[in-house]
Amino acid sequence: MKKVISSLAVMVLMTQPMAATAWAQSSQDQVATSPAAPAAQAPADPDANREICKAETTTGSRLAKKKTCRTKAEWDEHYRLQRQEAEQMQRGDMANRTPRGN
Repeated sequence: MKKVISSLAVMVLMTQPMAATAWAQSSQDQVATSPAAPAAQAPADPDANREICKAETTTGSRLAKKKTCRTKAEWDEHYRLQRQEAEQMQRGDMANRTPRGN
């Protein structure tokens, strides 16, 4: 039993410097492969042109649904306008509301 424990201790001590060396080498590789300038990176939102389809319920019907397809950027704008209109209603500022179509 003592031989097993001592041999395990020797193995741990022998592999520890190798693990530290491998860790240092991998961190150096990461620094070397990181891009030089942030401008060289990809655009912030590559999925902005991806089309997303959603089923929206029709007011006054439990069964009728309307399928609407828009790009991610268009959905973001749609939700932004909805939030803006809700805030205007809460403030009582509907006189300044500009009508919009879907």
